[in-house]
Amino acid sequence: MSAALRELPAISQPPRKRARLLVERALILIGLVNLGLVQEKKLIGDGHHRYLYLNHLLSTGELPDGDYSLIGPIFATPLWLLEKAFDAPMVIVPYYNIIFFCAALAAFTLMLRHRVEPSLLHRFLLLLISGSFVAAAVNDFYGEIFTLVAVGAGLMAAVIGRRGMRAAGWTAVVLGAANIPASLVGLGMVSTMEILRRQRLRILVVVVAGTALVGLEIWLRNGGYEGSHGARTIMPYSGLPRFSYPFVLGVAAILFSFGRGLLFFLPGLALPAYQRLRQVGGPELAQVYRLWVAFTAGLVVLYASWWAWHGGWTWGPRFFLFGILPASLVLAARIGHAGSALADLLTLAALGLSVWGAISSAVYYGHWPKECYGAGGIEELCHFTPEFSQLWVPILLKPPLDTIQSALLAYYVIVFLWLAAPVAGRLYHHTRQLTAGYWQTRSNWRF
Repeated sequence: MSAALRELPAISQPPRKRARLLVERALILIGLVNLGLVQEKKLIGDGHHRYLYLNHLLSTGELPDGDYSLIGPIFATPLWLLEKAFDAPMVIVPYYNIIFFCAALAAFTLMLRHRVEPSLLHRFLLLLISGSFVAAAVNDFYGEIFTLVAVGAGLMAAVIGRRGMRAAGWTAVVLGAANIPASLVGLGMVSTMEILRRQRLRILVVVVAGTALVGLEIWLRNGGYEGSHGARTIMPYSGLPRFSYPFVLGVAAILFSFGRGLLFFLPGLALPAYQRLRQVGGPELAQVYRLWVAFTAGLVVLYASWWAWHGGWTWGPRFFLFGILPASLVLAARIGHAGSALADLLTLAALGLSVWGAISSAVYYGHWPKECYGAGGIEELCHFTPEFSQLWVPILLKPPLDTIQSALLAYYVIVFLWLAAPVAGRLYHHTRQLTAGYWQTRSNWRF
């Protein structure tokens, strides 16, 4: 299908279809304005440490010691220079992640616009912007956005790009994976899949380069996470260092816990879509999806045994932000193409859950339960119990909204209704077909 799309003559779209595309572009633009200008930018946690590392390097010319990689932050140098020029420290650099995220959207658009239908591309972009918990990640200086952009766009370029683009894509993948050392497992899984598919052993260079880059930075900066551990709490495996969490329990928590579980925050990952993606985007796009899933699976495998698998004081499963790429692509493909009644029902449920995650991360972000994060709070309540999950606590607390938050809530509801309309329409027809026989039989009843 992708080849056929490239060969189509440039013809004007029907008015109705053209209007639909304009509405989707408007929703995308409003979503970007929200992420870029409405959401508050800040420096917290290890994002603040990364800023301090960058500031030390650029101010003194010396590499600072530290655990968090400088590979991603170094690309924020132009923003740091603007801060110096305007004497505005810690004001411009916090916009780095949203700028980088927009660069990823542009890259996806350029690579897919002649390969898939515009409606599929628009839905994919809209789901990334307003149907995922990305709002919680673009407001700080954490490293996950850089890895999402570099690895996500890099893999797409490596699979569907021409020769020169492929080399650039793999370079970006190496940088993105090295930015978060835990990503090396995902990098290994991705490389293995591509070696088997292309039968080219030279792809092993990607793993070697990523591992060498991580090792070099640790050596130069006296980094690493030796001795890293959390506080001792009521939880039986708390306070232990490094990879001390039982693997099986870690996998179960990462996938199914109410406060961090990917099933609730990234429901699209649970839906099959490979064959459908082959139909709507060709084998290359389907392969990109498989590589994205493999990279996400590598993160799950690595973090399952890490003492801080939950990501600590953060919103949602921060370590697994990369998963919004395959989850959004799955939903975009399933929304626009008919399936069985059960398949459409599951798609609608996953879409609703995804948009609700976007609402919780953007509209209700500041409402963190004091039972978890206040003085004497038990953080694990927010990890495991539905009542205190950041995804569900707005329903429990029912916090009042100001004018801007109310407008944002209305915007997200519109996004959901717009994306859900095709699926809801198909479900209506499924229902009519299923009940047609019943009503026909009933019409024959007499007193």
